[in-house]
Amino acid sequence: MTRAATASPPSQTDEIDLIALFAVIWRGKLWIVAFAAMGIVAAFLYATRVAVPMYPARTTIAFDAQQQQVIGDIESIFGGGGMDPVGLNTEVQVLLSRSLIGRLVDEADLVLDPEFNRHLAPPRLMERARLMLTGADRQMPPEARMRDAVIDTVIGRLSITNIRQSLAFNIQIETTDPFKSANIVNTLAEIYIDNQIRQKLDDATRAIGFLSERTSELEASVETLEQELAQRLEGSDVIDSELLQAQNLQLRDLRTRAEEAQARLAQEQAMRAAMDAAEDFAALIDVVAASDDARFAGILQRYQTGRLSEAAAQDALAALGEDLAEDMRRRQAQLASLRRSADELTAQISVQSDELIGLQQLERELAASRLLYETFLTRLQEASIQQGLESADSIVLSRAVPRGPSSPRVVVMMGMMAIFGAMLGAAVALVREWRFAGFRTSEDLRLYAGMKVLGSLPAMASRGRKAVLQSLKDKPTSVFSEAVRNLRTSILMVTPDAEPQVILVTSSVPGEGKTTLSLSLARYMGSLEGRRVLLLEADIRRQTLRAYFDEDREGGVKLLDVLLGRVAPDSVDLHDPDLGVEVLMGSGGEFNAADLFESRRFNELMSRLRERYDHIIIDSPPVLAVPDARVLSRYADLTVFAVRWGATSRTQVRQGLEMLESIGQSADGAVLTQVDQRKMKGYGYGGQYGYDGYAAGYYAAE
Repeated sequence: MTRAATASPPSQTDEIDLIALFAVIWRGKLWIVAFAAMGIVAAFLYATRVAVPMYPARTTIAFDAQQQQVIGDIESIFGGGGMDPVGLNTEVQVLLSRSLIGRLVDEADLVLDPEFNRHLAPPRLMERARLMLTGADRQMPPEARMRDAVIDTVIGRLSITNIRQSLAFNIQIETTDPFKSANIVNTLAEIYIDNQIRQKLDDATRAIGFLSERTSELEASVETLEQELAQRLEGSDVIDSELLQAQNLQLRDLRTRAEEAQARLAQEQAMRAAMDAAEDFAALIDVVAASDDARFAGILQRYQTGRLSEAAAQDALAALGEDLAEDMRRRQAQLASLRRSADELTAQISVQSDELIGLQQLERELAASRLLYETFLTRLQEASIQQGLESADSIVLSRAVPRGPSSPRVVVMMGMMAIFGAMLGAAVALVREWRFAGFRTSEDLRLYAGMKVLGSLPAMASRGRKAVLQSLKDKPTSVFSEAVRNLRTSILMVTPDAEPQVILVTSSVPGEGKTTLSLSLARYMGSLEGRRVLLLEADIRRQTLRAYFDEDREGGVKLLDVLLGRVAPDSVDLHDPDLGVEVLMGSGGEFNAADLFESRRFNELMSRLRERYDHIIIDSPPVLAVPDARVLSRYADLTVFAVRWGATSRTQVRQGLEMLESIGQSADGAVLTQVDQRKMKGYGYGGQYGYDGYAAGYYAAE
């Protein structure tokens, strides 16, 4: 029977199953324990036999914000006063400066210490090898370079940290000797405090020198200004500001009078011009009437009252016009005089103002210089008093004392190495799982092969192939028997329209439990009421089926006898009482098995067998070993592909399925065989197959 290939290509999943991951870790627990134990042993041996004990020492220094000084404001000269976090961090860098560390190296003779001077330590392996190969002697660098290298080493070994929310910081170091560690940090603290005092002395000396020089300069400046002021006061008749203000008032009065004279002169000139322009007496009377001069008003009144005749009035007005001209000449002279006086007074005020301003500026400069001189003189006196009273800004809160070793910490190292070893063991377990190419679950097989998994058969507890039949007969409710019944149910329900009649059982390679599967399936197919079942051995090259039966079947009818027509299949009794079905075993000969199965006789035989039996179970050779299974798959209604649990590789399964697909056939379902129940429990998969837990009460003991 020809069927199109329906199997899907192998598939993969990228999802992470945490339960499966935990199961992998659990399976590798022996690796984890072993590596953790090795880590603990290695850590213990290293800590007790190899590692050099290191001894810590710590000195605490604090900034003394309450230090007293004789002169309260002297901090402005020498520095000091409050200290903020930035200042503390700066002091940390001062402690690590090469100048201070250089003094430490010299005072503690660290250049002669092999722990800090690698040139004095025994040569390392590579250096010893180089010296042996070259035959040269070990050369010492110049002392300056050696000292610089020791300074770098000490700076790298020191740890200086500011204590949070405080004005204190710790100086720490670890060496191979507790007394050396304490001596180094204590010496550095002393050098740091001594450096502060020296720095203050230097600052004081520089400050006093600067103040002395500046005070002398200011004193000379004050004397010069005083002399200049005295000279200017002697050679000048400078008035004070009040007299200068009175002169300004006088100048304002002169200018006012000049303006009034100018206005009166303008009126008189206008009147005179109007009188000269009058053509007749009537016009002259009109001009006189418009004037506000009392003299003209008097003449006009007498004329209008008749006391003056026209001729007399005209003569009087002419005489008055001459008087007006005389007044104009006097007023012009007065105006010129007022203007000269105002100009002279303006010039005088300007000169005196300039002299007064210069004098006041000189007085201010003298006052400022005298104040600055007095300030510098006071600071100089304060600095001179304070110079012999300097103290460091820092104090030692806690001196270092020799203590026990801080490393190696045996328990911590053992714990860390145990964790590292456990992680390494877990990694090994994961790598082993990743490299594992077989199948442990039906789900793995289904996802990879892309086809149904019809069932899973546990490994039988019986020893030897001959015990298989006896186990099936004596233990019908065993785990294995129930698994075969589940498989039988799955096979019968694969095709809903009709039950498969010819069932081909094959595998990728030998040793996958294919024959045991065929025999067990035939046994429980035959246990169904009214079913005639034939187990046909098509693996005629190896003929492994005979190993399951007693030796008295060796002389029975064989497949080749039927094909060659020596015996008719319906004329002989093929029934096996132990198995409960009819069995037609294969036999060797000079014929090629593949050619035999492709022959017309085998085709006719299969047609006759279909008419006689309800189910024909064909035990075929592995697909990758010989082409027989591919030929036989054409006759099958259902092809069952056996995959051995934990043994058959994914590559073998893939290649086996591809061999079937190469001729247009496919496996209809897979069976996971020889499942190790004990290991499955260890892997965390036991419950997936119903072999333990809630279903355990349904099975008989193996």
